[in-house]
Amino acid sequence: MAGRRAWRNSEEIAARILEKSGFRVLDFHVPIEDGGVEVGEIDIVAEKGGSRYSVEVKAGMADINAVRQAYVNSLISGMKPMIVARGADEAARKLAEKLGVELIVLPDVVVSSTDDLKEIVEEAVDQAILSLLEPLSHCENLEPEDLEVLEAIAKARSFREAASKLGTTVEELAARVDRLKSIGVLPRSSYKRMRAAAIIVLAGCRLLAGNRG
Repeated sequence: MAGRRAWRNSEEIAARILEKSGFRVLDFHVPIEDGGVEVGEIDIVAEKGGSRYSVEVKAGMADINAVRQAYVNSLISGMKPMIVARGADEAARKLAEKLGVELIVLPDVVVSSTDDLKEIVEEAVDQAILSLLEPLSHCENLEPEDLEVLEAIAKARSFREAASKLGTTVEELAARVDRLKSIGVLPRSSYKRMRAAAIIVLAGCRLLAGNRG
């Protein structure tokens, strides 16, 4: 649990460092798909000078495995590779230089003051509330086919299982899911988060429908 919190803090700091360095942070936790199948996740997508970067965030030291992961993610996503970490060993630095993976080192201090801590907490709470409520604004516009997709995702433990429940292919389900992502009903994130969102949206839409009735 402590490791998870450290990673979250590092991710917040990484985003701030990128912004202060002239990057524009576009998104967090972006799934990487190959042929409609999720094969990984990009921690942060950032942009600078017309180029997009696939950013791997490490709460600790980056090793050669982290460099390889950042490089592979960049190849699949078509973005430039970058790692933001607290440091990197010599082998990782050499491999990063060879593969063209940009390395940015995080400062040791995660929160410098109580005001910084308050700001981070408030931002996290605001984002959590908005992420829960925003999809519910689309309830009236959801088609029966959309609700079928949400039902399948809510009940399935994997993307492939959801496709099986709908009696369709993974590729066809991916296309239907893309529509729900494009209108903000489902997050552009891992399947686990999509499933949680589907459960929340279905429950919220049913509650709203019941209140109107």
